[in-house]
Amino acid sequence: MTFQRGFTLLELVLVLVLTGILAAVALPRLSLSSSFDERLQADNLVGLLRLAQLRAMNDPGALQASTDVSRCGRLVITSTGFSLSEDCNSTTLLNGIALNNADSQGLFLGKTGIAIGAGHSLPLVLQFGRPAQDPRFLSSDSRLGRPFLHQSGAAAVALTTPLEIIIGGKTVRIETEGYIHAP
Repeated sequence: MTFQRGFTLLELVLVLVLTGILAAVALPRLSLSSSFDERLQADNLVGLLRLAQLRAMNDPGALQASTDVSRCGRLVITSTGFSLSEDCNSTTLLNGIALNNADSQGLFLGKTGIAIGAGHSLPLVLQFGRPAQDPRFLSSDSRLGRPFLHQSGAAAVALTTPLEIIIGGKTVRIETEGYIHAP
């Protein structure tokens, strides 16, 4: 009697099914790994925009010049990164040391070294509201969290069309009334 060595049809089908399941689970994770960090930063940008908006809506000093980073309600967006404004009055990103120190404390204040595109020319400073006449109070625009843009040192101008910021193929959209989302 001769015995043939080989695999049964059932064993071959089982191996193919298991390989298909592993491929369906593992391959999407591997192919997206290059853009995963950029997509993560798009989500982080949404969070930082909402933080700046909440600060402007609750703290009369959040939009004052020379406010420190812990209270600043202005966000700088350049073609290579985003962060809270260094001195809450300029288009200067926080330096890498400040960002790394914040990360080590569990805070997120921005990110540099990424490619950013926008519907407006960069760099720009985005704030939610305007300072009131009396610095002890909030303006009506600040209470409502309405977005305003500074570009190239010009005065703040109300956002008249939605602003789209693109990081890693993901779009962050800021509506004219202040709604921030990443569809």
